[in-house]
Amino acid sequence: MKNACYNINPSRNARVNRQELHELLTVTLGLIPEHTSNNISQTYFHKVIEWHPLRSTRVFRVLFESNGEPARIQLCSSSDNNNTVLIVQPFCKQALIEAASIETELIEARLQALPQIQG
Repeated sequence: MKNACYNINPSRNARVNRQELHELLTVTLGLIPEHTSNNISQTYFHKVIEWHPLRSTRVFRVLFESNGEPARIQLCSSSDNNNTVLIVQPFCKQALIEAASIETELIEARLQALPQIQG
């Protein structure tokens, strides 16, 4: 049986670089990266960039090593103030696709449960 989990870059049996991961998250998964870039982390959003805790659309927060390459990915909807859910290298493409799907479902459910503001 063929293994459904495979590295993002099958030509290497090693770690995924920043550009490869960014392309998977933005092109394949359609996530929106935050506008600012830094050497510590980058956050990816579902449909729109919304930071407010009640309406947050944060899906993944990629945490970088000191050399700027991705080390871990925080699952933003599955994490809370007391617990952080992380995916570590090597990143499996299928696992990231599934995690993004679960995270966006959690976001959609939370947003739908918010009371509608009459304006």
